[in-house]
Amino acid sequence: MPAVLSGLEWQTCLRRIQFLNQVENSALIEAAERNALVTGSVEVYRGRDAYEFLLEVICGLNSPLLGETAVMGQFREFCAHAKFPNTSWGWFLRQLTANVLVDAKRVRHGHLQGIGSQSYGSLVRQHAKGMPTVAVLGTGKLAREILPWLIGKTTARLFYRNWQHARDLLKEYPEVQLDQYSADDAGWEHEETGLVIAAPMKAAEVESWVRSQSSTFSKCLDLRGDAETDPVSLPIPVIKLSELFDALRTERQRLEGRVEAARAEIKQLVQRQSHQAQFRPFGWEDLCA
Repeated sequence: MPAVLSGLEWQTCLRRIQFLNQVENSALIEAAERNALVTGSVEVYRGRDAYEFLLEVICGLNSPLLGETAVMGQFREFCAHAKFPNTSWGWFLRQLTANVLVDAKRVRHGHLQGIGSQSYGSLVRQHAKGMPTVAVLGTGKLAREILPWLIGKTTARLFYRNWQHARDLLKEYPEVQLDQYSADDAGWEHEETGLVIAAPMKAAEVESWVRSQSSTFSKCLDLRGDAETDPVSLPIPVIKLSELFDALRTERQRLEGRVEAARAEIKQLVQRQSHQAQFRPFGWEDLCA
């Protein structure tokens, strides 16, 4: 979607959402509905559907991590810094975003608090709880995904083989410790260390590396895709990726009732919002995501 001067855009990790009014942006909205835009897929939500979609996103119902709080914080930050137009349309948007935040807090408080871990990144953090140091083998996409769950909870020490990946990661997370992967002892300040395998390494290579280290490893989380066919054999508990996925699947099934209840309340809030008497010079506005 191209940027629109009269519109407002909010970007999350997963999507871009543009707030458009139908009067000024009818041609763009029509092109989006015809899939005539050049890049990416576009969904158009109108009226009550738009409000419902926003609430689901902000409540974390459309996130890989079910019920996550980060997206609500991102929306609150967006509202605090958004440059609303000094027009009736801008006033409408300001009021709309304020209402969405109030309703999202209500849904989260009623149905989505304390639902536990909903991604294997959060499950990694759960297994690493209480460990002073966690060693992560790899600095690629998988390491990048789990790292936010470790920072602030433990000392994350990453071992890299690709300096470009490591450098990019360090720019984003300067608090992590980077070491070049080698067969030598890395030197350890803590005796107890957790181990996360987040790189496509052979089991024999991991086993050899562990034997060469002076640290005492207490647990290993094996996130390799071939952990089943090439299992790592260590004198400590080794938890495979499939086991983490099984735990995540069980959690999602357990929470189905709470998710449905949250969606039901969202529909009620949308209904109430649509019946409120408000001055809407442009009618219900459109969202493009």
